[in-house]
Amino acid sequence: MFVVRRMQRNVVTVPPNASLFEARERMRRHSIHQLPVTGENGKLIGILSNRDIREATLPVALLRGATEKEAEDLLKETLVEKVMTRKVVTATLADTLEDALVLLHDFRVNSLPVLDKEGGVAGILSRTDVLKAFIEVLGVGEISSRLEAVVPDRPGGLAQIVTIIKGFNVNITSVLTTGHAEEGKRAIFFRVATLNVAPLKKAIQEAGFQILDPSSFHL
Repeated sequence: MFVVRRMQRNVVTVPPNASLFEARERMRRHSIHQLPVTGENGKLIGILSNRDIREATLPVALLRGATEKEAEDLLKETLVEKVMTRKVVTATLADTLEDALVLLHDFRVNSLPVLDKEGGVAGILSRTDVLKAFIEVLGVGEISSRLEAVVPDRPGGLAQIVTIIKGFNVNITSVLTTGHAEEGKRAIFFRVATLNVAPLKKAIQEAGFQILDPSSFHL
């Protein structure tokens, strides 16, 4: 999965010499929470969030007797470039969604401007965009069931279970694998296109594999 296939291409941006009032109105009009800040050449030079705008008006809000008009005047007088974040976490057109997910998590940001080779803003990718993509990949929402098994951490375990499932003429819509609590084993998570998983579980257990069940876990 690549960023370029999941990003939003119609990006709302703002120039650095725009006022915070104008930037706030753009956010409200498009129901977004941040704006990439671009120069005349279209290259990214910063990013502005609604949090930045709130913090810019905080001193006025804390003053006793301050009016809404005074806060609005401050927004009209303050330029975007004065409060924008200049060090922006970005993705590129060649990045995978896995790369983007790590960036979103590690830097605790809500979205990533996606840059082309020239440094221009080609799109923007949000946490919601990534979440929707993984939901589709996992097959959640389709008529299917989840099946979890534990196999020895060596070649062949996954193939054996796939062969068992194939024997029931059931389609596998997604597969994930991860380390297991017990050393030398791996957990494999299948989503299969059937609601009747009992025969599958029985066959897998009879083949010598452990089936994971939520009821077997205790806090």
